[in-house]
Amino acid sequence: MTQESEPSTKEQSGSGVRRPFAWLSEGLGWRLRALLQKTRDAKTALGIAVRHAIDFSESETKLIGDSQTYWNTPLDRSVKQNSHWRGVGIFADDSRWLTLGREHLKLYKAFARAVDLKHSLKRIVEWGCGGGMNAVHFGCLAPEFYGVDISSSSLEECGRQMAEAGLHNFTPVLIDAAEPEAALRQVPNPCDLFISTYVFELLPTPEYGIRVLRIAYELLAPSGIAVIQIKYSEGNAKTRSRAWAYARNLAWNATYRIEDFWQAAQQCGFTPKMVTLLPQQPLVNDRNYAYFLLQKKTVAMDGQPDER
Repeated sequence: MTQESEPSTKEQSGSGVRRPFAWLSEGLGWRLRALLQKTRDAKTALGIAVRHAIDFSESETKLIGDSQTYWNTPLDRSVKQNSHWRGVGIFADDSRWLTLGREHLKLYKAFARAVDLKHSLKRIVEWGCGGGMNAVHFGCLAPEFYGVDISSSSLEECGRQMAEAGLHNFTPVLIDAAEPEAALRQVPNPCDLFISTYVFELLPTPEYGIRVLRIAYELLAPSGIAVIQIKYSEGNAKTRSRAWAYARNLAWNATYRIEDFWQAAQQCGFTPKMVTLLPQQPLVNDRNYAYFLLQKKTVAMDGQPDER
């Protein structure tokens, strides 16, 4: 039987010397990558700060037009990924696509328990339904599900995904980015639940987002609830709304301080109930998310809002 020879003292010594050098090399590599990332972040923040300082912004009208163009560019695969189409981009991983929608459903149920919502839902409106990531999970909760979007392709895909899930209660609502209020005419009756996730940060400006918030209030029945996700600003240049180059700054077009969005919801007539923060979301490789639970006030017998 041939035995494996023992390494020589010289070989052992050489190995012992190499280990610290390997450890040192790996450590330096990690530190170098971290330093480069910090440098890139600082450069980005400086560029944003300078643009804001000199008021290098584009008009809301231009940003609205650019958003309409971007979401209706069918040959750009990034559009489908960013619209959360199943099987595209990062959602080629089907479990990621399904898990993201399930997480939103789980959050809604937790919110509903928090406000003791016991009545069954009759009508749901999703603002920015995209490729149906939420719709396939929420569609079974109500007889009617309205999906609002500025892309006809995404509306078709959402309907297709719902049909494949055995849901046939989908009504597409196509609007132009320049006139979101058109949705009020296409959803004929009040809804019990308004949901919107991964949409508000994509809206052209923060002011446009408040415009959609007012529409949400109008769409809801008394005591109806809205579950709206925003991207929150930390009060620094890097996380502020961009106000220029819509497609380039896609997920940072509209950000809000958490307290500002809370107060804006109150000014629209909502009673904010709670907010849940998600500083990191690995399923979409992004960060700074806040989910708001807002409720439309009930109407008392005298016709005035019930403040309870």
